[in-house]
Amino acid sequence: MTADLHEVEPARRSGVALDAIASSRKQWQREQRRPSALTAREALAALSFEALLVWTAAANIRNNVELTAEDFERLTIACSRITVITEEVAHVAG
Repeated sequence: MTADLHEVEPARRSGVALDAIASSRKQWQREQRRPSALTAREALAALSFEALLVWTAAANIRNNVELTAEDFERLTIACSRITVITEEVAHVAG
């Protein structure tokens, strides 16, 4: 790149150098990108199921049904799965 940069007229060198840096960075980001763990359809299906589970627990609490330790553990897993999917989407979009 250095040899090529010297062939560019001085007034344009900084712009050409910045374009080369931006292009290299985009290529590096593409190479470093990891594949998604879930497809969008799989993620939505999982979110739908976990949301239904959370809603069911909320409905039980509303009706004065006491949650068991197993219920609470499963709700914790649901929250964890929702967080993982959210982070995956944020990572892909970012």
